[in-house]
Amino acid sequence: MAEIKTKHGLPETKGQFKLRGKATGLQRDKAFQPKTTKTNKKMRILNFGVETAPESTVYVTLQGMERDDVYYGKRSEVKGQKGETRKVPWADRHTPPGEGFRLMGIGVGLEKGEDGRNVTNTLTEFDAAEEVYNTLNDDEFVFVRGDIEFSSFKNEKDEVSRNKKFAIKNIYGSNDIDFDAEDFAETSEFKQKIIFMGIQKAEDANDPHFIVEAQIVTYGSIEQTEFTVRNNALANQFRKILKPYTAIEVWGKIFNKVDTDEVEEASGAVWGEEDSFKKVTKNYIRELMIVGADPETIDTETYTEESIEKAIKKLNSQGQVEKKKEQKKESASDSWGEGSSDIQDDDLPW
Repeated sequence: MAEIKTKHGLPETKGQFKLRGKATGLQRDKAFQPKTTKTNKKMRILNFGVETAPESTVYVTLQGMERDDVYYGKRSEVKGQKGETRKVPWADRHTPPGEGFRLMGIGVGLEKGEDGRNVTNTLTEFDAAEEVYNTLNDDEFVFVRGDIEFSSFKNEKDEVSRNKKFAIKNIYGSNDIDFDAEDFAETSEFKQKIIFMGIQKAEDANDPHFIVEAQIVTYGSIEQTEFTVRNNALANQFRKILKPYTAIEVWGKIFNKVDTDEVEEASGAVWGEEDSFKKVTKNYIRELMIVGADPETIDTETYTEESIEKAIKKLNSQGQVEKKKEQKKESASDSWGEGSSDIQDDDLPW
């Protein structure tokens, strides 16, 4: 069995997504943000939208920072044999360590060669963020593939805020899409391993659906999240077959719904400018909607209630230790001038 490299000892439940659509939002002031972390490392963050259908946009992220090293990989010439990996200093990241070695990073193929095919380069997240920003324009069509990253944090009111980030791993130029064509089919899909916790019918007469409560295991946390199901037969299968703490692989659509609040327009003329409070407003509801699941992937042994509670307790213990270390450094800073700022968590953008 392979070594599990997580902070809590449980294997991650990973998820992926794929989108095809029109790039939007690259002209925004904060679409591309170069930053410097507290440990004085440079970071680049790129956020933009992919319009996969009219009034249906998924926002994706590409971010990276300077590191000490990068990794190159080379496939083995012997079938079934493990390939070779080499570590290269950051300053030499653009130079392969030998013939046949390829950088482990982000695949970017936004430009075409003389043969009309996409020319793909593999870059670090740091370099790819700038490359995509400089190369991609609004209204150009792209195909994007990547990982779904779940996270959470507590705000000033001690309320938990939960996030889903669509992190780019590959981005390529795509043929133009006619959203009005009769044979148009939207590409806005995901695949995710989840830990099923329960299912219940949503109290929404205008949009009948079911809510699946699930847990996601990341490298350093156990996240709670929700998915939707709009297929009654599938919802019944979940209800009948799955018990809490059962892992299963699901897939579906990144569901985008526009909830429009229409305000009746005032009759007659107005004095001065139009009343903006009476304009139509749109609320965008984005969900991960499950349309299928693989019963062959059902796992009732790995993520038991006991193992999950043990993992959470371990994470809480680590959090207390890290908090004490941070307080100690802050105390040292107050007493003796500037303290050390070499805290790994400070390298994270949120």
